[in-house]
Amino acid sequence: MKMKPIYIILIVLVFSCTKNFIPPSSTCVDNIDFLQSSSVHPKADTLQHILDEYISLGVPGATMLLADQNGIWIGSSGFADIKRGIVMQPCHILKPGSVAKMIIGNLIWQLQEDGLLNINDLIGDYIPEVAAAITNGDRITIKMLLNHTSGIYQIGRDLNFNLAVVNDFTRPWTADEIIQYFTDKPATNEPGEELNYSNTNTLISELIIEAVTSKSVDVVLDEMVFSPLGMQNSVYYDYSTEFPLDHLAQGYLDFSNDEKDIQNVSDVNPGSGNGYTGLYTNAEDMYLFMKAVFVDHSLISSTSLDTILNSFVISSGGSYASSSGGIHQQDIHFFGDSLHAYGHSGGDIGYTANVIYIKELQTIVVLNYNYGTQFSTPIGSELYNMKRALYGAVVNP
Repeated sequence: MKMKPIYIILIVLVFSCTKNFIPPSSTCVDNIDFLQSSSVHPKADTLQHILDEYISLGVPGATMLLADQNGIWIGSSGFADIKRGIVMQPCHILKPGSVAKMIIGNLIWQLQEDGLLNINDLIGDYIPEVAAAITNGDRITIKMLLNHTSGIYQIGRDLNFNLAVVNDFTRPWTADEIIQYFTDKPATNEPGEELNYSNTNTLISELIIEAVTSKSVDVVLDEMVFSPLGMQNSVYYDYSTEFPLDHLAQGYLDFSNDEKDIQNVSDVNPGSGNGYTGLYTNAEDMYLFMKAVFVDHSLISSTSLDTILNSFVISSGGSYASSSGGIHQQDIHFFGDSLHAYGHSGGDIGYTANVIYIKELQTIVVLNYNYGTQFSTPIGSELYNMKRALYGAVVNP
């Protein structure tokens, strides 16, 4: 397959980059309780076989957690660091990309329950200067940010922003630096009219969180999510310093698109730390978050959750729906009408994730891969097939 110009630019810049913010991976200590429960889980052999099968097809590494009526199974396959030969463990940290949006949405609802904001308020009530820079900014509510019906220009598709990213892969982008790329840009739709997914929505949500708390979002996340839930393997990271933990799995991508050589792109920063990405976590910590939201109701109330789950707006293709709480209904074509999978998927340039709670089965599934799906590659297609195979094993008796 002929390489696109963007691939050529990326290859040159990645291998000429001299700054290294992501340290080599090291081994980590797995949760012994989860390992013991995994050994007796009735689906252990099936799930491990699927992971191993797709790793043999070229996927660098993967971790998975399944929590259902039979207990918790956690497993992994492949490598966290190919160069150093570090085998992937369930405890390894990966970057779940847009899964961060679901946690940012949860923060918004926590702040609403605390009386600090209302999702039906206009964004201009909290960040008037930013609202003034956005087309239709005087008519957009916080709720429209969370369910992606605001119509705000998608920063992730802006050519000038993407060129700025590839010109300095490890630049620690701030929101103020990104705002210029969507100032006065055309809207995709009238406010509230339809769903058009946009990273810009979550960047603005982060700015609102910081405005009402007078704290940076990483501090708010730690105080309101990470620390209360004991998420000790989770950080919100923006590339302004070296990554603080040593058991992060390296992220990979097949730039040449030939299924032969994959490149380590862990140091590439496409805007980390601005709401729509920046979360680094592992399968266990994501389980703790999903359990808190959907089972224990320890972050937001069951009343708030019910309101969120009754607010879905479906995408034009019908494959997912977005809610007023940053929670999606995922993989509708796979689960059909009989099962509802609530959560979020995510991807960064070297990582991919799927995190869901299947309501009817009272089941939590966390899938993490250290391979990116931003570009169409054969290995990326195998990740899709892998996900479907694992979901099939989860839902079948």
